[in-house]
Amino acid sequence: MFGKKSRKPQPANTHHTTANVQTEEATDEKPKIETWIGGNAKIRGDIEFTGACSIDGGIEGNISSKDPRSTLILGEQGHIIGNVSVANVYANGKIDGNVMAIKKVELHPKARINGDLHYNLLEMAVGAGVNGKLMHQEAQAVEPVIQLADTSSQKEAKKKAQSKA
Repeated sequence: MFGKKSRKPQPANTHHTTANVQTEEATDEKPKIETWIGGNAKIRGDIEFTGACSIDGGIEGNISSKDPRSTLILGEQGHIIGNVSVANVYANGKIDGNVMAIKKVELHPKARINGDLHYNLLEMAVGAGVNGKLMHQEAQAVEPVIQLADTSSQKEAKKKAQSKA
């Protein structure tokens, strides 16, 4: 999972140059962590980021990225109350909200998602839990679902606000 990928030996008659190999390796790299929210931080409000974002603290708000290589890393003590809409999610904490990932979701043993999970690829460790619908989506089909989910959750929030008033 976190180790280096093994490369299959190429047959002798292929013509791979060093430039081609470096280009292939560069496309496999994960984005560099540009945003980090520590364990003592508690944030209220929406977060939009590019690259990779690591969260070990608490967030009350939606987290999103339009970057097609975006990665959210949620640590064991991390807790998000809101919807998540990114390309990749690696979670070992808690998310109370819907998760929309256009590429990959990895749920580690202590991960908990209370909401619907839209994904293209899913890897779920023993002990991880999802209390909601698991919905496989092809990569290009997830974005319209994200827009629909946002409008439906906004309608629900308005109904709750009106009933409290």
